[in-house]
Amino acid sequence: MLAAGIKTPVPLEELEIHLREEIEQRMELGFSAPQAFEAAIQQIGKANMLKPEFEKVEETKEARESKRSQIALIFSLCMFLLLFAAYFLFDSELTSGQRMSGLAAVATTVLFVYIGHLGYRLFPVILNWRARLITGLSGYLLYVLWVVVFVHIILPRLDFTVSQLFMAICWASTVPLGFLDGIILGLEKAAVKKTAMADS
Repeated sequence: MLAAGIKTPVPLEELEIHLREEIEQRMELGFSAPQAFEAAIQQIGKANMLKPEFEKVEETKEARESKRSQIALIFSLCMFLLLFAAYFLFDSELTSGQRMSGLAAVATTVLFVYIGHLGYRLFPVILNWRARLITGLSGYLLYVLWVVVFVHIILPRLDFTVSQLFMAICWASTVPLGFLDGIILGLEKAAVKKTAMADS
């Protein structure tokens, strides 16, 4: 199995357990140990024939993990945006213009995520999940850097009321986050679609 390139420990352990069970069943039927071993190997299949099956299992596992990460990303962004939306809808100190501006920031964020999800064909296909993870983490690092610059350099130079300050923070934090999440979702979906096309 290792010589055929099947290196994942869990499938190898499962295969070994299955092989041992097959050998035991044949020995109970009267086969000698070598005969039971050969018959069990024939039943399970040769290593070079099993390798594509293991690769499919690994790709399916990676697709599930990718789907989970997409769901977690969307869920956390939705919770973040719901807090902002609730503030804009229920804070009585905001003017109607500020409410509309805040809700527009939330809507723009959602739009960027949606465009990234739908426009996956425009993104490069990065099949290596580690490379996608590093790309996403680099994007979030840039986002954090932007927020720090905004809060420590840009905001102190502006003279805002409390509600105007919150509006500025909303636009400066949610919209770039939506843009970044749209890119990450687009990259994930482009990789998943490319893998699915290669399998079919």
